[in-house]
Amino acid sequence: MNAIPLLLRDEPQLAPHHPSPWYCPDPPPEVRVAVFGSFHGGYHVLRELLREPLASRAIVTGLATDDPAQPFTHATVRLWRHVHTKVEERWVAKMARDHGIPVYRGRIKAPEFEQMYVHEWAPDLCLMATFGQLIPKRIFTVPRLGFYNFHHSDTVWPSYAGPDPIGGMLRDGKTHVVITMHEVSEVLDGGRFVAHSPPVPLPQDGNGAIVHRMTWPRMGPFIREQVLRILQNFPARVQ
Repeated sequence: MNAIPLLLRDEPQLAPHHPSPWYCPDPPPEVRVAVFGSFHGGYHVLRELLREPLASRAIVTGLATDDPAQPFTHATVRLWRHVHTKVEERWVAKMARDHGIPVYRGRIKAPEFEQMYVHEWAPDLCLMATFGQLIPKRIFTVPRLGFYNFHHSDTVWPSYAGPDPIGGMLRDGKTHVVITMHEVSEVLDGGRFVAHSPPVPLPQDGNGAIVHRMTWPRMGPFIREQVLRILQNFPARVQ
């Protein structure tokens, strides 16, 4: 049986989310980022945003995360159906709250969420990883720098759309998996390709939860590189 790793005991404590000083007369503009994510994907995306070099460039204004007990997160067909811990269900929300970031665990197709998202979170950029609700167009078209998802897939894009890409790849006998960053669109897991992570071996006795635990801890450099590229290519917000 594959053991579930210890999750939080050995994690380094992140400093409060205060931008560090920039030793230049005109520091880069701070970008407002919203995160839609849970489990290991959401954790590692949020973790990178709270560390340098991204912490001085981005302020996380809100987190939307899964509540596996709610039917709209589709837990029965996603990785939540595999053995996991309550810590894994809640640790992204815990990290966000520890850093004073608002957390939302309800339905995103709701007027109260849309009001908060547009007027309070007011994101310039959205990043999604392991989130169980479809993003409507009125949500994914808001951020001026784009709305991007990180999705396990083959190196062909699009591939293995839907709630259980890892299960599909294992059934097809794939030996490696990548995480693809792509734009969110009205096509489920089919938006414009942005980048692939380095490949990671697929254990043939694995499942979605096991592979998430294997892949996401390796993705820090990939996440940083892609987010920095987005931030460097866009000007400051017009006031």
